[in-house]
Amino acid sequence: MVMIRFLTISVLLFLCPLTADAQESDERRSIRFLAGYVHGGQLQIHSSKIEHYRGVQPLGAGLDLSWKFISPDAYSLCRCYPSLGISLNYWDFGHSSLGNGLSALFYLEPVLFSPFDVDVSLKTGLGISYLDNPHDETHNPGNIVYSTSVSFPLMAGVSLNRELSDDWSVGLSAMFQHISNGGTNQPNLGINYTTIGIGVSRKLDSRSVPPSPGVEPFDPATAEKDISLTFFPGLKEPENSEDKAFVGGLSVEYHSQFARINGWSAGLMGEWDGSREGSALSDLGRLSAVAGHHFLLGRFDFAQTAGFYLLRGHSTHAPWFQYYTLDFELNSRLGIGIGLKAHGKVAEFLGARISLTL
Repeated sequence: MVMIRFLTISVLLFLCPLTADAQESDERRSIRFLAGYVHGGQLQIHSSKIEHYRGVQPLGAGLDLSWKFISPDAYSLCRCYPSLGISLNYWDFGHSSLGNGLSALFYLEPVLFSPFDVDVSLKTGLGISYLDNPHDETHNPGNIVYSTSVSFPLMAGVSLNRELSDDWSVGLSAMFQHISNGGTNQPNLGINYTTIGIGVSRKLDSRSVPPSPGVEPFDPATAEKDISLTFFPGLKEPENSEDKAFVGGLSVEYHSQFARINGWSAGLMGEWDGSREGSALSDLGRLSAVAGHHFLLGRFDFAQTAGFYLLRGHSTHAPWFQYYTLDFELNSRLGIGIGLKAHGKVAEFLGARISLTL
């Protein structure tokens, strides 16, 4: 429950500046859109343990409420009018043991380019899900992909949007979706599935999206460069156990911006895994080299980091891992966020993040 409360508070903090901007109608900083989608997908078999799900095809439907920011300052961030939104979705996972799910995700969506009057956007988000048929040793032993009703979805993909009129448009999306409990309860192989969605969007405000303003090209001399120190606590449940264990770590990374909305980072990450046996640092500790890519949208930073273990006192699923993070800059020195660490397509833990810029 601690992790659930943290996630809820974090999402609300993320939405506070969005809501404030949306309410400043006198400055006309954003335009609201409501979209409805239907989705079809294919479950990804990422472990031999779930071969019995091969060929399963999830179906879903959802509503997106988004704010497109139209100020010159917003445009200067990414040479586009970026959107922030909330996506509410219902999923039938296509198999009786997997059941159904309801999810709410907060997402970022900058436009990458617009060929032939079609906006091609990157769409990434995370949130919270309710799943109605978790693993049960007696009544549902076949479901080993999730074992808690409350889990955490991630999505990333590309969307296309074509205006039909000033108020209406049609959209097409291709997304990778992942749902797991972040390692807080076992079994937890996670649900991974790719989807194609088609939908219709309606503009809720009377004003129109303005023409793109002219902006100066990105000047590398103005690129942001800094060193960050990040503490990331979390909880996980080891295999064959019902006890929750503390995991946490500390990372030191160098960050460098190389384009208007892109940056890279590199550094070291140390971890303490209380779910492992032993008491010495060599038993519970890990040290990794990490490098990542960052999407920079104002005060938001969505990063995809890869790590390689340099020292590890115990075996892991692989010698490398991925770490997906969404951080919000509270001020010039302090940030908060959420991070999901995974080995391949299997989540290890979900944790909070507190970052200090040195």
